[in-house]
Amino acid sequence: MGGGFNPRRLRPEFGAGLCPCECHVSCPVILTAKRLTVPIKTWDSSCTCPGAQQERQRLAEAGIEIRDFADIREDARRLSRARREAYEAARARAAGKTRDEIRDIYLAERSVRDLNVPSDRVLEAVVERVATGNPIPAAKIAGEGLVRMGKALHGISKLFGQGQ
Repeated sequence: MGGGFNPRRLRPEFGAGLCPCECHVSCPVILTAKRLTVPIKTWDSSCTCPGAQQERQRLAEAGIEIRDFADIREDARRLSRARREAYEAARARAAGKTRDEIRDIYLAERSVRDLNVPSDRVLEAVVERVATGNPIPAAKIAGEGLVRMGKALHGISKLFGQGQ
């Protein structure tokens, strides 16, 4: 199970990989021509291959929940919405407050929404934005993340270009 970049479809793909051996001949779960994996929930509910039940049991014993990409995407949306609400609530209460008070307000708003404490650098960027309206520190952090992602994608493309 896992994921990666599918060069045939030019996009990331996540799911369960199936071995190419004969054990899958009678299994209803098959790879389509363009996919490298099958959706994980499809594998979990339908795979009849030898070893599949043992793998399901191993995952259950490890406390790993089988979730599909739509579930993960919805969780990401919910998390994004909660972060945005915490920011907006802190901004609404920030008038006349010191940076330390704004930091405490923002952390309290995150706590109410069961959000983790962000890194010091991210926290300072948010406090700066709330206190002064300056978006540059947060934009720098976002830009650095995009640069790291671009470098990672470049490294992956080099691997495919070398036939590895």
